[in-house]
Amino acid sequence: MSSAPRSGLLANTAVAFVLAAIINSLLHELAHATAGLLVGLTPTVTPFSVEYQPTPTDTQGIITAAAGPVWSLVMGLVLMAVSRSWGSGFVRLFWLWLSFMGVMNFAGYLIIAGLVPVGDTGRALTLLGAPGLVFALAAVAGVALQFALGYGFARQVKRYAPDIADQRTVALRAWALGTGATLAITLIELAILRPGGAAVVAVTFYGLAVGIFAPMQFIFRNRVPDVPYEPLAVQRLSRVGLGVTVAMIVLAAIGGIRLG
Repeated sequence: MSSAPRSGLLANTAVAFVLAAIINSLLHELAHATAGLLVGLTPTVTPFSVEYQPTPTDTQGIITAAAGPVWSLVMGLVLMAVSRSWGSGFVRLFWLWLSFMGVMNFAGYLIIAGLVPVGDTGRALTLLGAPGLVFALAAVAGVALQFALGYGFARQVKRYAPDIADQRTVALRAWALGTGATLAITLIELAILRPGGAAVVAVTFYGLAVGIFAPMQFIFRNRVPDVPYEPLAVQRLSRVGLGVTVAMIVLAAIGGIRLG
């Protein structure tokens, strides 16, 4: 069994999930906004979208649309490579979620593009005039990447929680709580900002799927190689972590900060 009491492990993991989901979304939108600034546009940022003035040209639209998913992929991969030993307890859990969520954000937009041609990747492919086959291949690639994330997450869960009960705490119970909270925040944002239908599809999908790799890890838990056990040293919910998370939830729920 993990050295952490399961109540503390559940609380810290779920709160770290919510904080990582909010930060991941914010950084994604800031990547769009930064790309807009670089191509001469004035961006206005909300928690889940960026509007530009003047209206982007097709080339500007491709660049700004692609910037978010590409940033999410690069950020996630870099954090997977370098953040595994950053901090302990709540901090370690936050980096774990954020790194995998970054890559999942990229995968999710690939899947959305193949199902409904909306969202960042769908918009970029549409502006590029990509044929239907490319949209379908994007969806296939997104699903494959999602399964790869499930495999990778299984290795990390085994690293921190070799006991099956603790694995269920981290990858099932905490995921369910975190997803429920993230989706609730998303619905509040949608009710406040009332975006178009395409944004509703993409943002709702994000709330539901941003951590879906976590329960998928159970597909692979008996197939991943053994890894050295690294105790998380979680005893009770981090007050600092909870405070930061509550502050970010309030910021997200009231519509975020508009810039530009």
